[in-house]
Amino acid sequence: MTDPPASAHPGYAIQPRERLTVAEVLQHDEELTFPPVARCLAVRPASGVWRGALALDEQGSVGLVLVETGRPAGAGPSERGEVAQVISLAVLSGHRRRGLGGALLAAAERLARDAGAAALEGAYRTSWRSRPAIEALLASRGWSSPETRMILARGETGFARQILRTPSPELPAEAEIFSWEELGEGEREAILARQREERWYPDILTPFQEAPRLEPTISVGLRWEGKVAGWMICHRVAFDTLQYSAFFVRGDLRGRRLGWALLREAVRRRLADPDLRFAILAVDARNRRMRALVEGPLRGYLAGASELRVSRKAL
Repeated sequence: MTDPPASAHPGYAIQPRERLTVAEVLQHDEELTFPPVARCLAVRPASGVWRGALALDEQGSVGLVLVETGRPAGAGPSERGEVAQVISLAVLSGHRRRGLGGALLAAAERLARDAGAAALEGAYRTSWRSRPAIEALLASRGWSSPETRMILARGETGFARQILRTPSPELPAEAEIFSWEELGEGEREAILARQREERWYPDILTPFQEAPRLEPTISVGLRWEGKVAGWMICHRVAFDTLQYSAFFVRGDLRGRRLGWALLREAVRRRLADPDLRFAILAVDARNRRMRALVEGPLRGYLAGASELRVSRKAL
């Protein structure tokens, strides 16, 4: 396919960088990353090869794009091959509106294509101030219309109490809800080994993200016939705010309201902490039951919501 042209303002150069290490980026380029790369790594550790491109002027680096390629098979839904990921794209404020964003994104597309990727994908939040610029940039490069992947709903204790008022069926005998702090090392290794083999949960729903913020006594897991099959992972993102970050139930067990039981138990535990006045609920947009709950009965109890959107380009 023919790419739209992308050229930076005179006085700048775009310099590709092959096979970067995480340590290099954190040591030399972290101030040029958005979202901050350290935060990205806390949610989803690097599992492929990092490549990038710098925007340079006479004084040094003013912009950077990072792409992850070479991830394990099954990491993306492309039928032809791997889907590479844009990890970060940023231009320093004094150098914006000069074509550098488009030039860096074009470089990212070339890097991913040269590495054998079939498509390149990127994600952003609708709450970001840069959202209009991001969407305009993606459209100018011929990327797909953004698709909502996650809904991030914000509320106070009212929405939590409303969840507990909703009836929940009894758990079947095969199911057990347990405190995440009871997860055994063997269970942890089994979760990760299966993920390496078959990608059984989306990376964004990993239960091992942002470990320093984890609330182990509020986070809960689901065992089915003795094996871990789901979780509701919670993080304290501020002194008075809890985020329900990663909500997952194994595909073959959906439709049994097991996820609802996980959510209710996490909410019950959260209400036991008087300091937690606020909460953020992260919902997979493809989870129709949970999305209907957020957009229906809970709507009047929420202070607002934003979306995680994804766009991609075939290479």
